[in-house]
Amino acid sequence: MGKGSIGRRLTDGLHSMLTSLGEKVVAIKYASSRAEVPDSELLAMYKKSWVVKKYIDKTADDMLKKIREFSGAIDDTLQTNVLNIERELDVYHIYRDALTWASLLGDSLILAITNCQNDLIDSPLMLQDESIVKFIVLSKGEYSPGGDVISDISSSYFGKPKHYLINIGSEKLKFHHSRCHRTKLGRHSLKDVAKFGTSDIQAPYEAIKIFDAAILSTGDTIQEANVDVIFLPGLNNQISSGQEEQVVEYARVTKETKSSTGILLIDAGDGSQQGRYEQKNAQFSGLSDVITKMSNVLAGALDRPITVLFGQSASGFSSGEEDNKAYYETINGLQESRLRPMQDFVDQFILDKLASDVGSISYTYPSIDSINEVDEAARFTQYATGFTSLVTSSVVSEAIALREMIARGVLTTVTDDDIKLVEEASNEQWSYKP
Repeated sequence: MGKGSIGRRLTDGLHSMLTSLGEKVVAIKYASSRAEVPDSELLAMYKKSWVVKKYIDKTADDMLKKIREFSGAIDDTLQTNVLNIERELDVYHIYRDALTWASLLGDSLILAITNCQNDLIDSPLMLQDESIVKFIVLSKGEYSPGGDVISDISSSYFGKPKHYLINIGSEKLKFHHSRCHRTKLGRHSLKDVAKFGTSDIQAPYEAIKIFDAAILSTGDTIQEANVDVIFLPGLNNQISSGQEEQVVEYARVTKETKSSTGILLIDAGDGSQQGRYEQKNAQFSGLSDVITKMSNVLAGALDRPITVLFGQSASGFSSGEEDNKAYYETINGLQESRLRPMQDFVDQFILDKLASDVGSISYTYPSIDSINEVDEAARFTQYATGFTSLVTSSVVSEAIALREMIARGVLTTVTDDDIKLVEEASNEQWSYKP
């Protein structure tokens, strides 16, 4: 065979391989007609799969791990009053339930119950005449968007339902949209008003199933590490003659005898046909690599670092700090997109009624990164040294330095009254003439 013939065969083989790979790639379909995971299965996954439960619960808990930090025209007294009312209304669990249901099922609704008459719940909210009584969280299936849609293009609620129907037994109560706050996840067009949101579990659903299947298969492999194989003379003849029950009973007794005494008794067979016994040992090499790879794939699908999802420490040359910082940014993004609209809705019943200048009040979400005592002491020393240098050089005043350190979380117990005393002392010092 010539070199040309070999070259042609090699080229044809490569073309055939690439063609087959292309066919497999084309076979992968991301069709919109594929049925979504039903709510019943999502709820079952939350109850049965520890991965799903931890992902849903920890995401909501971390979003509420630290309270928001106010700034602007709000003093300690006002902030304390707001926190006390929020504690009485149990808004923490309201936020947690709403975030959990939205993440799991893709949709949740916070309903504000005020002291208005029952026949006014389908009318717009009148904050100057109504006071909050309590908040209620409803999950998908306990409410439905009304068919009337806001068509005013200048409205901030354009394209959203005017009313929500609340299912109470066999009755349906009609609430105006201003009395509700809905969290609808996913991307949807205006024509999808009647549709519900998309669960956070929809996209990584297959990855979660594959991971659970891998763990289950590994467990089965370990349980069946040693398989006893007994060769019985004339076994097929016994089964064909209708004696399969005796064979099954023999196997059962043999298994119970071995499990209770550790002794296996088998028939040695007759002279013409010997029975024999063998034990098959499973090999575990490579199983840990498979589990590690599946864990990495699942962590990527859920957008969570290994250290957070599985509680494992970072390995190799990675300290895990980069992954943790990315996770903190993810949580902060979820706080801005999901938690802030909820708190803005609740604030109109609490903060807005207590504050005289609401427009100048703002808040931010502090990082959930926890700093140990050594790092915190080093951080305090660095800030204190830097601001002391600025004050000594008359670049900033002592009061400004204190406010800057408070804003950075270095000083936590210094109040506005303390800063005023520092300012007064500083003014007296500069105004004193011997």
